[in-house]
Amino acid sequence: MNENSYLQQVGAFAGLQYYPNQGPWGRKSGAAMGPRDGYVAVIGFMRDQRSMKVAILLRFKKLEQTEAVKTALKSAGIKKGKLGAVGADFVRWEWTYSFTKPKAEDVAKLVEDLGTAIKPVTLGFDGRCEDCTSASTPSLTLMNGVPTYICAGCQEKVRQELNMAATNYDAITPNYPNGLVLGIAAAALGGLAWGLLAYAINYIFLYGAILIGYLVAAAVLKGTGKVTRFGQVIIPVLTVASVLFGDAIFFTLFVMKQEHVSFSGKLLNTIVAHLWEIEREGNGVATLIFALVGAGYAVYSARKPKFQAVFQPLGSPNA
Repeated sequence: MNENSYLQQVGAFAGLQYYPNQGPWGRKSGAAMGPRDGYVAVIGFMRDQRSMKVAILLRFKKLEQTEAVKTALKSAGIKKGKLGAVGADFVRWEWTYSFTKPKAEDVAKLVEDLGTAIKPVTLGFDGRCEDCTSASTPSLTLMNGVPTYICAGCQEKVRQELNMAATNYDAITPNYPNGLVLGIAAAALGGLAWGLLAYAINYIFLYGAILIGYLVAAAVLKGTGKVTRFGQVIIPVLTVASVLFGDAIFFTLFVMKQEHVSFSGKLLNTIVAHLWEIEREGNGVATLIFALVGAGYAVYSARKPKFQAVFQPLGSPNA
């Protein structure tokens, strides 16, 4: 059964309507969405680097604290799927699968169980705008794909606020020296940690390259104060340099152990000078590939923020 037919079936079991090409996860199959017992429920598909998931989003009135929601869900002892995220006005539950999708009726039952679990600690919507809490807003509107109760006046207010935020962001003067210093520091620390950990466990943890890329990107952006072309160029360079530096640390420590010699600058320089030869004979190609993956992820995460809210009505249900 394809995703469209599956979501249509899930929606029928859960009392929701199916909307292709719409929803918060940007998939062509869309999502089953709508009001349910005072809450807003969304069921759709998510994909990460390793697996496919059926995702359930339940929205409620905004809370000051989210710990009560987490506690309620934990106490409910729900066995199918796991908690993906909790926010001030939502909970997302994820059911990972490999080949066969979960039974549609089981997903619908899970939506019911989640609603029952959070009901004592949350409030459902009452037909008024979530923002101003006064205007009658009985219909749902998608805001960047998320079904929301928001009146026309508040939609315009959100647009104006985002336009102002974009203007303020563009007015920031980037601090390039600070970004470079913090980026180099993050790269050095990341590479050192990479090398020491690899030596400690006698294994080069390749996925660490992605983490290094994330740390370098965060450091550069914190230093410069905004996303710039400079940052998008220097981040992957520092990420790859950090991973190679970590490899040099690892191989230096390995030689010290095997040859029973003490650390010296000369030894480190020798390893660095012959690093490419060493990499070619070992796991170096894989290391460089993951370094580039980490760099790519870093550049992707270093995109300019989107100060934009897209509002659209729910389309006609695919009945």
